[in-house]
Amino acid sequence: MTAVATPTDGRSTIEYLLGRGRLERLDGKAAVDSAAAIIGRAARRLLTADGGLQAGDIEGAFTAAYDAYRMAAEALLARQGLRATGGDGSHMTVEDAISAQYAQPIPGFAKPTFERLRRTRHSAQYFDPSSAEISADDSAWALSTARTVVEAVGTLLIADPPGLFE
Repeated sequence: MTAVATPTDGRSTIEYLLGRGRLERLDGKAAVDSAAAIIGRAARRLLTADGGLQAGDIEGAFTAAYDAYRMAAEALLARQGLRATGGDGSHMTVEDAISAQYAQPIPGFAKPTFERLRRTRHSAQYFDPSSAEISADDSAWALSTARTVVEAVGTLLIADPPGLFE
């Protein structure tokens, strides 16, 4: 993993999302505690994804892998004192905020990867007969990608945690 994102990486994206009410601020104490809790949940969700894949629940495994991936992204936002406000588009808000800031130091957060995971998870969660079928290979890729990102974020949160977004 390379150096952590600089304070200006993605700054305009974060300011835009705050200005549009898509992100909101957390207080400093909640930021640290929330980040630790969320990354712990992400690590546990990886176990759920792995178990689902082993049991042949391809769509469930993909969904759980995406959840772990998104939670890792949310842990970074929380550590910055930010969170998505919820509702329609909240997953895209997390995607935009994290990809803008962390795609370089954590390549698994590149926008195309985040979008592929998010869109495929959507088709798994909300069945659409016109969507391509999710394969075991797709779910294995999602799990591998999520595992790499969760580990990178966990390391970052310990070794060089981002500060509050000012």
